[in-house]
Amino acid sequence: MNKKLITKSHVIQHDQSDCGVACLLSLINYYGGTNSLEKLRELSGTTKVGTTLLGLYQTANKIGFTAEGNEADIQALIDHNEPLILHVLIENKLQHYVVCYGYENGKFIIGDPAKGIVNLTQNELEKIWLSKTCLTLKPNNSFVKTTTSKKLKREWFLNLLKEDKKLLVISMVLGVGIALLGMAMSVFSQKLIDEILPSQNTKKLIFGIALLTFLLLVRVGFTALRELLLIRQSKDFNNRIIDSFYSSLLHLPKPFFDTRKIGELVARLNDTNRVQKVIKFIASNFIIDVLVVLVSFGFLFFYSWKVGIIALISLPIYFFIVYRFNTKIIKSQKEVMQSYALSESNYISSMQGIATVKNFNRQSFFQKLNQLVFGNLQNKIVDLGKINVRLALLSGIAGVVFLMAILSYTSFEVYNQQMQLGELMAILGIAGSLLPSITSLALVAIPINEAKIAFNRMFEFTSIEKENNGTVELKDFESLELQNLSFRFAGRSQLLRSINLSVKKGELSAIVGESGSGKSTLGQILQKFYDFENGEILVNDTYGLRDIKLHDWRGLVGVVPQEITIFNGNVLDNILLGKEDKPESVVSFCQEHGFEEFIKDFPQGYSTILGEEGVNLSGGQKQIIALARVLYEKPQLLILDEATAAMDRKTENFSVELITKLKKQMGVLFISHRLETLKKYADMIYVLENGETKIKGNHQELLETSNFYSDYWNGL
Repeated sequence: MNKKLITKSHVIQHDQSDCGVACLLSLINYYGGTNSLEKLRELSGTTKVGTTLLGLYQTANKIGFTAEGNEADIQALIDHNEPLILHVLIENKLQHYVVCYGYENGKFIIGDPAKGIVNLTQNELEKIWLSKTCLTLKPNNSFVKTTTSKKLKREWFLNLLKEDKKLLVISMVLGVGIALLGMAMSVFSQKLIDEILPSQNTKKLIFGIALLTFLLLVRVGFTALRELLLIRQSKDFNNRIIDSFYSSLLHLPKPFFDTRKIGELVARLNDTNRVQKVIKFIASNFIIDVLVVLVSFGFLFFYSWKVGIIALISLPIYFFIVYRFNTKIIKSQKEVMQSYALSESNYISSMQGIATVKNFNRQSFFQKLNQLVFGNLQNKIVDLGKINVRLALLSGIAGVVFLMAILSYTSFEVYNQQMQLGELMAILGIAGSLLPSITSLALVAIPINEAKIAFNRMFEFTSIEKENNGTVELKDFESLELQNLSFRFAGRSQLLRSINLSVKKGELSAIVGESGSGKSTLGQILQKFYDFENGEILVNDTYGLRDIKLHDWRGLVGVVPQEITIFNGNVLDNILLGKEDKPESVVSFCQEHGFEEFIKDFPQGYSTILGEEGVNLSGGQKQIIALARVLYEKPQLLILDEATAAMDRKTENFSVELITKLKKQMGVLFISHRLETLKKYADMIYVLENGETKIKGNHQELLETSNFYSDYWNGL
């Protein structure tokens, strides 16, 4: 093989459910790229039971590979002699994926996520490669190399940090002063014992004490000033990084949030503290520690070159003892961070579903689940603590040996009158301040790597491709037409195959179909939440939906979704949603359109606090507020996804009649299973069956053929 050397580092080992994406990540590493297992799981649609070859194919093409699915035989693998992914069966008959790196010396080099690198003969590979399917991959121009990724991370970080440059430089300069002044006490001790006290010169003693007092006060002042500067820098930096991270989250595609738990996002927000902690450490302690070590060695060699040699020999051993724990601590810290995110996610999700927990009397189950998840976090913290205790014990023993070696040597030097007592005291003082600095420098990789993990976790989200913004400006809506539209979720079979429908201003079009047929997904495609696979969506018979600016499109489209989001504010807050407008305008709008009849039933009318997630509202009341919210924006295309499903008959009639009255100003797409409403108000009804909309018409026309809609009415 004229290939680069295959090493264990190329093979990402993981459990059965992630074997497909682990193979893909192994090839990314092999070609010098970088990615995360989590991102690949998202792109491929990996679930607890794994992913499909289709999911891997789609993902590979999205991340910079030219991928092709193939059926082949053993000889074809030998002839191909390039890395590819094989779909195999393992001993327990579970579907599995491995990487075949090539054929050499009569054996195939296989990267197995479950075992690492193994060599298989042709017969051995034949026994597990029964499907004869494989995925070939070659990097193309869009493949991102590790160096490029590191450059992007560095640029993002430096961009966040550049406003702090002046403060950090001042802090470092102050750190230099603090380090140098820290030696004053040791030097003064030597002069005091060896020169001042024996001379009995009172003036020299007073002057020396005054000078030392001044220097120590200056050091205290420098320390306080540096802390104030770093506190200010911490505040400014945390505000910027949180704003940057949160802003990036808000502009990520909706599918990203479909696969994330809130607790996980919150945990990553908290990671900013780790990043800032290291910035503060480097700007203050690290600089001081480096200077303390350099200055200390200088003084030790000045007082006695032999003591300096002892320090040079002893301290690398001490440094090595501390440094060898770095890998264990970093690994343990990463596990703590991951466990913390899982614990927070579990806590938030259980609190959000408290009504369900209570309805099913599952308090004891969720209590045990929390004990398990939180207990796992505590176990990880204990494991980290044990490592730190062992480190403290060994470093403490090494430190004692180091100090005793210097004390023993200097004491004999004093006995032999080769060294003065003051010099001994100074050397011991300097050696004592040297040890903590050495320890800190030996452990510097730990906080830096902890911050690196935290930063990478944040960058992983901020680097995800944002929503497609589009370039075409659009100020008015006239019509929407879907032509042969198809869609599938990552790694799954097609949900929508051939969707054809149109919505025009002044008309109410409706989509009906069985639950799970893809009606709501279609609505989310029209909101530009999901991108479609094939076909076309034309706006005003001219522009492709993909090309229209996101802000313009969402400014024209109003949506009442199935799941209504109510924020913890009053009625006015939930209608305005931060829009700068006078409360009187909202009240006037509600009076004009009839919403006030429903709002006046609230305890404090427009000022009624609705509670977290609208806990104080019924489902119908939530939908009324959502309808008022969307109509207040005066949309030109209104998408209603089961928007009246929770309403009583009176409220539903009011809502549909209001929409019908306003449809002259907009187009309406009604997604519903309440077919009685559509009979009277829909201009065109599309029946979604088997991913297609072959059947359409008004109420009377649909009754003349066999379909979901007519079956419903015939069953009454």
